[in-house]
Amino acid sequence: MSGLTSRRVRNLGLASFTAATIGLVGCAGMISTQEEVQMGAEYAAQINRQLPIVEDAAINRYINELGRRIATRADDRDIQYRFFVVNSDQINAFAVPGGFIYMNRGLIDRAENKSEFAGVLGHEIAHITQRHGIEQMARMQRAELGLNVAQVLLGTPGPVGQVAVQAGAGAWFASHSREAEREADQLGIQYVVDAGINPEGIVTFLQKLMEEQQRDPSRVEQWFATHPTTQSRIDATRQDVQQIPASTRQQLTTNTSAYNQFRSRVQGLPAAPRR
Repeated sequence: MSGLTSRRVRNLGLASFTAATIGLVGCAGMISTQEEVQMGAEYAAQINRQLPIVEDAAINRYINELGRRIATRADDRDIQYRFFVVNSDQINAFAVPGGFIYMNRGLIDRAENKSEFAGVLGHEIAHITQRHGIEQMARMQRAELGLNVAQVLLGTPGPVGQVAVQAGAGAWFASHSREAEREADQLGIQYVVDAGINPEGIVTFLQKLMEEQQRDPSRVEQWFATHPTTQSRIDATRQDVQQIPASTRQQLTTNTSAYNQFRSRVQGLPAAPRR
């Protein structure tokens, strides 16, 4: 078989595979939990190759123990949640379908107690339990497939194009509608309460970010770009928390020495890579 014919056969095979996969991904509502986990794991592997993921054993142990403690009370599906700290001073967090959750060190630096940190974890876990990211995953996969077709027709894109596609994965999965954000707030409150943690931290943390946006908007631009946050949203979340009896809230944990040690260890990491 000639080189030209061989390339044509490979291209036809890729085109057939692409068409079939687009058909599968188009039925996003029909994706099973097993398929969600498999697809999420593939994207998480790509993201982990691109982001400066913290490898510190003590840091990873704490965030995974706390995150799974919340997730096991929130999600009855057979999903093994995995939590990562990203060495970035930008304040942000995002969840990839299938149980992969990322928290920037800049967010941990701002979360002064366990209640605030757990509130964000609960919020991101809710995006996964409610499958808010499945449609984003479908769109992202279609974008990846479009890139594959471009590679066949035009050759491999340059480094700038590759980085743009790969870096965009986090934005796809982090961006949710106001309705999805509101639902994640409501369920996040429930999840952290079920885990024995005071939910008031999600309110104080959001309020803190609103105030920081006025002082230094560049530090929180990623958060506001992917997490629509308004004063009305904060007020609504505060009302949700206040519906929990005060006697119940008083029995919930707001902070621990273990969280303080975790946060101090994160703050002591080498400086985040310059963007």
